[in-house]
Amino acid sequence: MTGNDGFWPGLLSLLLSFLVTIFLGKKARPVRLAGTILISLSCFFLAWQGVMVLGGGHPVELEIKIAGLHIPVLLDGLSALFLILLSVLVLSATLFAYGYYEKTEAETLQKVYLALPVFVAGLVGLLTVDDLGPGFALAWQLMAVSSYLLVRWGRPAAVSTRPALVYLAFMESAWLLITGAAFLADGYRFGDSLATVGEKLSGSGPAAAAVFFGLLLLGFGLKTGLFPLGQLWIPGAYSTASPPVSALLAGILEKTGVFGLIRIFFFVARGAGDGFDPGLWGQVLVAAGTLTLFIGTVQAIKQSDYLRLLAYSSIGQVGYIVFALGSSLLAWNSGSPLAISLAGVIFTGAVYHSLNHGIFKGLLFLTGGSLLYATGTRDLNRLGGLLPVMPLTGILAALASYSIAGMPASSGFVSKWLMIAGNFLAGKDSLLLTLAGIVALFTAAFTLACYVKFFGLAFTSAGASWKLKKDVKEVPASLLVPEFFLVAFCLSQAFLPGLYLRLIGRSLVTTDGFLLAGSSAEIPGTNLTGIQILEGPALLAAAAPLAMLVLLLVLTLLARWLRQSAGAKEVRVPVWLCGYQDLNENNVYADRNMFSDLKKFFRWTGANKNMVVDDEELAGSVPGEGKGVSL
Repeated sequence: MTGNDGFWPGLLSLLLSFLVTIFLGKKARPVRLAGTILISLSCFFLAWQGVMVLGGGHPVELEIKIAGLHIPVLLDGLSALFLILLSVLVLSATLFAYGYYEKTEAETLQKVYLALPVFVAGLVGLLTVDDLGPGFALAWQLMAVSSYLLVRWGRPAAVSTRPALVYLAFMESAWLLITGAAFLADGYRFGDSLATVGEKLSGSGPAAAAVFFGLLLLGFGLKTGLFPLGQLWIPGAYSTASPPVSALLAGILEKTGVFGLIRIFFFVARGAGDGFDPGLWGQVLVAAGTLTLFIGTVQAIKQSDYLRLLAYSSIGQVGYIVFALGSSLLAWNSGSPLAISLAGVIFTGAVYHSLNHGIFKGLLFLTGGSLLYATGTRDLNRLGGLLPVMPLTGILAALASYSIAGMPASSGFVSKWLMIAGNFLAGKDSLLLTLAGIVALFTAAFTLACYVKFFGLAFTSAGASWKLKKDVKEVPASLLVPEFFLVAFCLSQAFLPGLYLRLIGRSLVTTDGFLLAGSSAEIPGTNLTGIQILEGPALLAAAAPLAMLVLLLVLTLLARWLRQSAGAKEVRVPVWLCGYQDLNENNVYADRNMFSDLKKFFRWTGANKNMVVDDEELAGSVPGEGKGVSL
């Protein structure tokens, strides 16, 4: 295949999935099977299209004509990179959904498989249309309406109606902000390409340009979940949608917002000339990102509903990306040769973290789906001790948690190191960058605490054997296989960073109009992102995670040898239970007590109401149970 040969078959497969679902009606198993095959086939074509663009080194430009409208489509390196991420996540979520929806009612199942391909088509459109007019509007509405329906059908109407409506209201508000901003460009015509919008903006005056960038930051910031906008819709929507849909909302829908911010502030901004002040907007992005990463992560620690915990955590992780984008602009604007070079490093870290977050947050929501499938509860206070009965899910959750916490020899460590270390080095003369870097580094410890809580309360503590009214066992292979598929990508991002740096560099080389292009020209041996990736240090960078893992293993074996060298015998005795004779549901460590002082200290950050309501309680299937756990 060459050119755009993967783009049209990918969209056609999504259309066929929609039509076949209509034809099959309420035949549950055929609907699941046909939808899974056709959407998976679409992922193959779209991923292939992305690979062809990156491999060919040339953008592909198209024009779609619909009812007299001319929609420009641009398949360049940046869109190709995010298209590959979309394909990986959609394929994983679709395969997971096949097993997860096995017992879903036929009527609901038909609705889900009608909305899912439309949702994916809308996301593809947002990554490929090259305007803020009719093409963008069509793609946005396909995405917004279909995802609203998917959120609405994720849980019983008693708890899903309000979060779904709030989500739709915010999505439509974001669309109006983004679309309306384009009219501030002098001589703008509805349907102009983004490059044309940038050129016309240069003659619009500084005030119009400032409002233009401000409205787009609000619009795309609302979609990515910037503080305080994300807190208004993300926790409700992500925890209400079914887990395979939540994996797509957090994994790729948020990233289309990040994609929009990158397009505007690093590509359209170049054409705007003097109308764009990188110093001003860098400060705004750094401040917004730092607030978002800190408050979102602290709020996640407070949650007993593990799906809401994952939702708030997603806000925090996107904050890292926006913080890095702002730091990159400030470094580029500083005038220092070293800082200018580091601007590319920080930007690369932001893109790397976008890919990382898409993979490990998608994996976390799928493992959360496995927990919900096996236990029927979303309450951490009712879980515990699941590792012996769900070992594979436990291992997957541990790897994903380790990665998002940014621990050494993980994918999150690589991208956070690029962002935070680059920020400190570039901002040695900037108080704002230094303070923001300190907060980002400090918040990484909170992320670790958050996922120690998630994994510890679900898998290693005790409790589920007393509090659950069902026999828990490992989920079927149909749910595990897509999770292992994502783990493979997660591990490759950790141990093959050189490969992903080349991929990101290739995507930028294949994208015209990059604001930072040439920023590393004075530093020998660097590419346009400021990172030497072809020889020398590249080999060290690629080997560093493996070397760190080997070092940890050697130190562990050394510690074990030292422990046994004195000849002391190991004696096993019963665990001291604080005066209790037996371990039971009255003396296990509950979520309400975990990090209690930390929660009280940061009560001012919000998200303190902590009610967990399971679907089985809504249906009244557990007589005598309360409406949830209120902390």
